[in-house]
Amino acid sequence: MSTRKGFTLVELLVVIAIIGILIALLLPAVQAAREAARRSQCTNNLKQLSLAVHNFHDVNKKYPPQSFSLFFREALSAQYGWDRMGYLTHLLPYIEQKALYDQVLEYTRLDNRPWSTGNFPDGRLSPYRTVIASILCPSDPEQKPILGDVASTSYHCNHGDIWMNWDWWEWRGPFGNGERGECTFATLLDGSSNTIMLAELAIGRTPGSSAPVKGGIATGAALNQGSSPAPCLARRGPNGILTGTCQDSLGVTGWGIGRRWGDAHSIYTTFFTVLPPNCPTCANAHGEDWAQPVPSSHHPGGVNVAMCDASVRFISETINAGDPNQTPPPMGGRPQDYIGPSLWGVWGALGTTRGKESIGNF
Repeated sequence: MSTRKGFTLVELLVVIAIIGILIALLLPAVQAAREAARRSQCTNNLKQLSLAVHNFHDVNKKYPPQSFSLFFREALSAQYGWDRMGYLTHLLPYIEQKALYDQVLEYTRLDNRPWSTGNFPDGRLSPYRTVIASILCPSDPEQKPILGDVASTSYHCNHGDIWMNWDWWEWRGPFGNGERGECTFATLLDGSSNTIMLAELAIGRTPGSSAPVKGGIATGAALNQGSSPAPCLARRGPNGILTGTCQDSLGVTGWGIGRRWGDAHSIYTTFFTVLPPNCPTCANAHGEDWAQPVPSSHHPGGVNVAMCDASVRFISETINAGDPNQTPPPMGGRPQDYIGPSLWGVWGALGTTRGKESIGNF
């Protein structure tokens, strides 16, 4: 009499359990490998943008301004919102987007702005609706623009370590008001390897969810000249959610961090080294009102930044950022230019061009 060989029920259950354990062990490793690849791509994006700034400097002998570009003022006869055209617009020809750059100028001369979504008279889409992969962090889940809206960016320029509004004259970082002055490698007195050029910020979330610390905006924070950042820091609630009055980036109002790659306004293309990475971004009455954007990312533990020497580094969210209860020197209202050391530790010192701080290793 022949016997049939096979698995018993217990053996089958044991095999299934082992396979389940192996899958459970494998999935985090796969996810970690994917995030490592995305972080590497983000690093490369920042590297290419920083080299574009260097190439711009080689041609124009200065950094592109954050706002109020004298070039755009002349090219557009000081009309059509020329002051709101941000630093990324200048860099388009240097990141293989010359055709898009020409479209932007053509579109602007038709009395359009960096937030305009209307078509050209011949039916072509607004150039600001063009998604540029090289200015988006692949780890950010909010890369895609809201349907019918303008396109976003993950990478913002350094406006310094003292909060001020986007259109004020003063600036402590490498990017500022083009009518006020210009930054060159000669004016980077702290050294190009000790000054942040660009950083990533989590793009504002789509409507309909709780306002997160990464990508959300805490409103009603009473930002003014000389404001301490401590009240803004206190808006960070449990589980990565902002407390108090907030907007989940877009909501009804249509504003959101990084949601307009062509706009010079603070929340779209600038940041400040006041609060350390992954802390709250705050504003006054609404998201565009005197906002203080903070670098943030979906990479675990910190953010990628590009230094002024075109190197790219990962900055931990636990970097020394001084005492948030301190009150900074007032800026704005009339031409002032505080050039002393930063109050915000190593993080603040990395945001200044001529604070003369001793940074050391970070």
